Amino acid sequence: MYGIFMESVVIFKNYMGGRYLAVLFLLALVYLLVAEKNRKRRALFLYMPLSLLLLFFFPIFRKVFVRLMGDGDTYYRVLWLIPMGIITAYGAIKLAGQLYEKKGAWAGRMAFAAAAVLVIAGGKYVYGSQYMSKAENMYHLPQHVIDICDLIAPKEGEPRVWAVFPTDLVYFVRQYDTNIQLLYGREMVEPKWQYAEPVHTIMNHPTTIDIEELLKLTRERYCTYIVLPNVKDKGVSEAPENFGLELIDTVSGYPVYYDPVAAAIIEETFG
Repeated sequence: MYGIFMESVVIFKNYMGGRYLAVLFLLALVYLLVAEKNRKRRALFLYMPLSLLLLFFFPIFRKVFVRLMGDGDTYYRVLWLIPMGIITAYGAIKLAGQLYEKKGAWAGRMAFAAAAVLVIAGGKYVYGSQYMSKAENMYHLPQHVIDICDLIAPKEGEPRVWAVFPTDLVYFVRQYDTNIQLLYGREMVEPKWQYAEPVHTIMNHPTTIDIEELLKLTRERYCTYIVLPNVKDKGVSEAPENFGLELIDTVSGYPVYYDPVAAAIIEETFG
């Protein structure tokens, strides 16, 4: 049990990004525990977060969570239920307000300024992260993914299409257009889930994609569009055109193919 508790402590530290903001949050809780008299606000800013924190660090609760959810890696999401930023801000504002009333305007303003400086000093410039990039469009998705989707998406009134995308693009396709169905999605891409998908195995080959084997599988599953990995990153065993594929376009290095053979199979099977 102690080991599970310590794991929860580590998860909490990682979630908070360090001790500094966690200390501010806990100080706000302690202050509100003494200063807040309104019952509804105490329930929202004290009883609810404290109850969730107790559950979060309670080993049996974590064991039940992992058993029911089947994934301990998402345990940190319990902390999403705690409005830490709001509680910290409310505690600071309440302190500044009380000082304003008791000591004067200068004291309230000083407390407010000090709280703001502490919060800013304890944070990080999020746009400096390696995972941040300037938005290319209103969808906040890579523009080349949108261009590919627009290229193969069915017209209004037409049935949805099946497509194969490289691993690095599958995260974005369904966010943009649900009319494009993927033979494999994120569940195949995440190694920790240990799913096996033959098409993904071929597409994910480190150096070369076996086009013949790929088409055997995609045509069995009525897949009419195949987007190959960037030509700079991976090659193919043979020219896709040798197997009847038609190159529609190459978007940012990603060749986009239409498979008329698969389309004919669909027409023959479903009419």
